[in-house]
Amino acid sequence: MDQERIFVLHEFIDGEARNWFRRHVLHTNRDKQDWTFKEVLIRLYNCFINTATMQEAREAFRTAVYDAQTGVQTFYKELIGHAQNMAMYPDEFTIRKTFLDGMLAEMHHALIRDDNLSPEVNTVTEFLAYAIKCEQSAHTAMHYNQCSSHRAQGHCQPVKVGTFLAKRSEMDWNYNPWFVVRRRLSTGQKPVQGPTSDTPVTNKNRHVPRAGQPIQKGQDGPPQ
Repeated sequence: MDQERIFVLHEFIDGEARNWFRRHVLHTNRDKQDWTFKEVLIRLYNCFINTATMQEAREAFRTAVYDAQTGVQTFYKELIGHAQNMAMYPDEFTIRKTFLDGMLAEMHHALIRDDNLSPEVNTVTEFLAYAIKCEQSAHTAMHYNQCSSHRAQGHCQPVKVGTFLAKRSEMDWNYNPWFVVRRRLSTGQKPVQGPTSDTPVTNKNRHVPRAGQPIQKGQDGPPQ
């Protein structure tokens, strides 16, 4: 089982660690012939995970800040990623405090003042959930403020309801069979039987007289 895990581990390392692994673990002339999986991990850790790397992770965790372009969710993930690379994983209160300190002051105050959250009571996941809602509300307010500004400058033309209703009435009058019958009655023409629900509305049966041809009274179809 250890040999299988050692061979799989080879696929997940690169750079100097991969070269060391090939020379000391896989090479036929290696100094140590039999390796356990635990021994390989310990040697890799001692050789390539040094104190400077841990200090860099700690400093990155301490100085992490919120970025409006990537959002609060990404900020939280980066913070947890730095915490996992530290020599000692920070406690819940330290993560919560660092998360709040890295936020914008306006968002920080909104979570405590408006949402009644407390660093001493609420968890970091609760702060994250409320921060996401606060961020979404801020984006929505910004969108409508920009739209109102463009409308005031004449860049955004509102829909005129009266014009829309007038156009709709005109379309109904021209194409609705009920309005066609009413129009014929209002002009003194003989009403025709409207089409059934499965018969399309066409103008095939309407006779348009040629120029100079007399119109026969009471006749809708073409003259025989």
